[in-house]
Amino acid sequence: MMLSEELEDWFIENGVAVVEKHSNGILLSSQEQLLYEVWLLYIETSNGGLSQYFCNEGLDRWRLCIATASGGGLTSFAPFAQCVDALIAGANDPYLALVNAGERPDRIYYEHETAIVTELRALCSPSSRV
Repeated sequence: MMLSEELEDWFIENGVAVVEKHSNGILLSSQEQLLYEVWLLYIETSNGGLSQYFCNEGLDRWRLCIATASGGGLTSFAPFAQCVDALIAGANDPYLALVNAGERPDRIYYEHETAIVTELRALCSPSSRV
């Protein structure tokens, strides 16, 4: 399932704004940090699949993303994270584990994406602007 156009527009607008703020060395609020972590996951997965996220961002970033989602109250992220963790469990290289899993990791991401971004939007602000 893909994001609706309206939800994707919100995500892109706010994701780009938070990345720009981060790039300028401005400290992010907890909501902005949550958006930033999910944005990195989204942009990497959109460009090259979930395996690309692990190739470019690594396991430490993944663990930070999970912790940020959990701490930020993004409850829809936990089932997705559990699925991904099951795919990479025991792997020396999570990237290769996901590559070897074929299309399954990307299907898992897209099955959870709308719920995650919808909840993220609600958590970020009532006005839908970070």
